[in-house]
Amino acid sequence: METEQLPLWKDLLIVAYRTVFMYAACLAAVRLVGKRSIGQLAPFDLVVVIIMGSVAAIPIEEKRVRLVDAALSIGILAGLEFLVGTLNLRFRSLEKLTQGQSTVLVQDGQILEENLKREKITVADLYISLREKDVESVADIQLAVLEPNGRVSVIKKKQKQPVTPETLQATVLNRLDELVVQNTERARSRAGALLRGVGVRSRRVRPP
Repeated sequence: METEQLPLWKDLLIVAYRTVFMYAACLAAVRLVGKRSIGQLAPFDLVVVIIMGSVAAIPIEEKRVRLVDAALSIGILAGLEFLVGTLNLRFRSLEKLTQGQSTVLVQDGQILEENLKREKITVADLYISLREKDVESVADIQLAVLEPNGRVSVIKKKQKQPVTPETLQATVLNRLDELVVQNTERARSRAGALLRGVGVRSRRVRPP
């Protein structure tokens, strides 16, 4: 038996309704998980996002799939994400398993090629990440680390770090301290020389 063909406007209205419903369900799930998974995607965050997107797309395309089934699946995924995130806060070993560990790529201006190979990163990819951090030369880097979320954190050597008001103030104060010490030493030397000169003259002058 053939199914009755709906008018175009009704079909579009159903698609719009199902799309809005799935959008609201995904938004609620993301809000439940928290801001952490939005700002930085760890491996287990990425898995949930991919599956959640697939689950949300199915009922929009297939009208035979019930919205409540898709919403339930998204709710379960959000609950698992929330549970894993909570357990990671309590158990460091589980965090290492689900999220991974940071890997040092550059240390003291030297590229650690073994670590690059282990993380499947080419030297060209490394230089791209460094240029995004406004680093012109590897020699300027004190430490570059591949974080579990895939980002590269870079710490420049002190002499290559940009000048900030705090560092400028500290530099000026240190320089002033050095000048005070130098002037104090000079004043002491001059005072000692004057005292020695006065002592010599006093010994030369004989009483009548």
